[in-house]
Amino acid sequence: MLGWPQQDPQFYQQQQQQMQHANPNSQHYGSYGQNMTQNVHGQANPWQSFQFNSEDEFIGMFQHYASQSLGGIQAEELCRILNEHPSIRNYYRVTWSLELCKIMLAMLDRSRDGVMQYAEFRELLTCLLYWHRTFQEYDRDRSGFIEANELHNIISSRFLYRLSAKSMTMLLKRYSKAMDDGRCLVAFDDFVTLSVRLRTYTEAFRARDRMQHNGETGTCQFSYDDFLQCTMSL
Repeated sequence: MLGWPQQDPQFYQQQQQQMQHANPNSQHYGSYGQNMTQNVHGQANPWQSFQFNSEDEFIGMFQHYASQSLGGIQAEELCRILNEHPSIRNYYRVTWSLELCKIMLAMLDRSRDGVMQYAEFRELLTCLLYWHRTFQEYDRDRSGFIEANELHNIISSRFLYRLSAKSMTMLLKRYSKAMDDGRCLVAFDDFVTLSVRLRTYTEAFRARDRMQHNGETGTCQFSYDDFLQCTMSL
């Protein structure tokens, strides 16, 4: 497949090692990163989960939507893949909004060029598999919703973030919907939005903390411009 990246089998193992090194257990940020690495990378292959016959076939699907000149896809193409490709659409059974696709692309757009390469696309779908399987563990009646207290358990016990009670309450209010019967429910797409933002903001803050203090203190300083670049990208 000329002009398109063929990933070496060791690529994802190296990626896993880099994530483990970058996200050790922390008294300030928790253990997020380790948990996801152990449960996803090396165990979940998107092309198998979505019933492709091989990774070459999966790459071919990506090529079909990608721009040859850009070498990848933009948010519009990502939205089309998730909503149009039968095996992926039937796996999640949700309608992906363009806004959420922009947020997901931005999470992995480390070059900040607005384009998702194949390796980033594969990483995103691996993340989505983990988030979906985690969500379904709590959505036992397959209603497409989990309760707010279950979201609390996922953030603290599964994702292993170290958040204050005040921050947790804010997240629960922001990403859940109050029902007439008194329950607060969280839809899968809102769960993904929360997962993306929590991961991205934590990584950005943590990187600046380390750079400024040669270690982790749980604090850092932002210039106004740097703050906008971190937050407005999502």
